Amino acid sequence: MVKLIEYRQLTSILAMFLIVQLAGLLVVFYLLTPAEVSIGPPGGGGSSISVFLYFIYLIAAAVAMFFLFKRYHGPLLFKGIEAVVVVSAAFYLFVIILSALFPNGSYYVFGAALAASVVLIAAKNKWQWLRNFTAIVASVGVGVVLGVFFGFTAALVFMALVAAYDYVAVFVTKHMITLGRESVNRNLAFMVGTYDVEVVPRSYLKAKEASMLGKELRSTKDAALRKLIKSGSLPMPAFSALGAGDLAIPLMVAVSAYVTFLSYFFSALIVACSCLGLIFAMYISKRYQMALPAIPPLFAFVSVGLGIYVLITSPGNWHLYSLAFAEGVIVLAIMWITAVNRSRQGLGSRITPRRPISSRS
Repeated sequence: MVKLIEYRQLTSILAMFLIVQLAGLLVVFYLLTPAEVSIGPPGGGGSSISVFLYFIYLIAAAVAMFFLFKRYHGPLLFKGIEAVVVVSAAFYLFVIILSALFPNGSYYVFGAALAASVVLIAAKNKWQWLRNFTAIVASVGVGVVLGVFFGFTAALVFMALVAAYDYVAVFVTKHMITLGRESVNRNLAFMVGTYDVEVVPRSYLKAKEASMLGKELRSTKDAALRKLIKSGSLPMPAFSALGAGDLAIPLMVAVSAYVTFLSYFFSALIVACSCLGLIFAMYISKRYQMALPAIPPLFAFVSVGLGIYVLITSPGNWHLYSLAFAEGVIVLAIMWITAVNRSRQGLGSRITPRRPISSRS
């Protein structure tokens, strides 16, 4: 099925991305006291061993899910995995919120946080349109917890490793496309997405795309749809999605910036640069009509944000901000060149759901 990537869907994705970033920072800024964050030198609290262990765990989990999607087609196992991930991620977020509201709650807070997490996943399974909301809550939980645990340097290294893996997983092994497609088709809270139908003039499409879509719609018996087609317009699914990791990892870096430097400005700068990175990814994705790994451009713009921060606070440290700027430019150039080459070769990949799914959050 030919599919569009339209601005309305991209705007919704950007809005959900911003909700995660701002909600996570508000939780850290207003609900965690300075004593509860590990303020320290730029190296921060997360060791290099912890970073690589988390990275290996991430790869192992993704590979395991890939083979499960290939070999197992029942719903129960995936619902169970989703429940474990969502409950564990949301639990820590609810603990932080409830601890701030009820500082003397102690054990009651943990019990209430666990109950709220279970209710969240149960509600999502009952009302499928809660998928986006559930993914947002889980992403905020993961981003906040990892950001507090890691220092800024560790978080940035972790993001760089994930960016490299994301590039390989989408453009080389392509298993991330399968994971995304199956997550959407099974309505799992591992992604946020928007799905709609756009009516476009036939001239809006390339000849090959119009021909493919015309063949798919030729057998329809719907009178209104046949009339629409005769008028020269075509109905096309418009879909866009973003992984929960793409939401949580930039938040992790923004939180770690606050935890390490106790700087509201640096955290806000990271969020602003992350938004620019997502907009860049959206632009390339729409222009070349292909699924694009989001973490590499996000990492590139976060690197630029780091360069700006160092330039403002330590202008004499030219080698560090020059390296950060160069790193960002190189990653963006690699993404652009890869997208252009794959488009010319007709190798663009899209996440194409099998059926319309309600994803309003």
